[in-house]
Amino acid sequence: MLLDLPPANDAPDPTAGAARPWTGRYAVSAGLFEIRPRRMPCDVKPVFDDDLDCIIGYQRSFARRCHLFDLNGEMLSIWEDTTELAPPEKRDSVMVVGGLWKANVRGMTALGLYGSGMELAPTALAKLRNRFARLARTPLLYSEAAHASMNDAQRFVPVHILRLAMRHGERHDPPPGPKGVSRYMARMLIRRLPFMLDLITADKDTMIVRFEHWRYADTLPVTRAG
Repeated sequence: MLLDLPPANDAPDPTAGAARPWTGRYAVSAGLFEIRPRRMPCDVKPVFDDDLDCIIGYQRSFARRCHLFDLNGEMLSIWEDTTELAPPEKRDSVMVVGGLWKANVRGMTALGLYGSGMELAPTALAKLRNRFARLARTPLLYSEAAHASMNDAQRFVPVHILRLAMRHGERHDPPPGPKGVSRYMARMLIRRLPFMLDLITADKDTMIVRFEHWRYADTLPVTRAG
């Protein structure tokens, strides 16, 4: 897949200033963000966890079978689908677990997404949550520039989304500068709208140097606007 890339900024020197963990609060809900693995079937539905306020996996119904995937696209479970599939006009954008949601009940999440309640076996739900937690809690170091972006509601990207971009984004030549720097470009959804995420890492992907994102149809990152 070829991407139209904006001119890369000169990457900040990862050794300039002290890299440190980010321990702040999420500036916006993590449930607004999504990066799908490229090999994921196109007809999957995100599984939104109302307790964690985040998408934690994907579900697919096909040939009377339900398939459950984690955020990396790895299949966790298969079971027989005994429910009647809703007509296309009544199929919601997400499947919802947790909270007060019940199977086959339709409604709107706190984030304004229309969803249908989904029943998951406790063991399957626990697996999804555990795999999401590993993504979200894996330690990373951040440069001063990356710290500023994490604390800005307009530029913030959740930790697990940064991790998914490293794994499923396309690698590109890093901007000129210090050695040991990597660059990833990944398609990302925010509020179901397409964005492009540009991520610069260092020290074998253990440090976030810089990241920015922009609407996929635009030519420049939203962080440069204004």
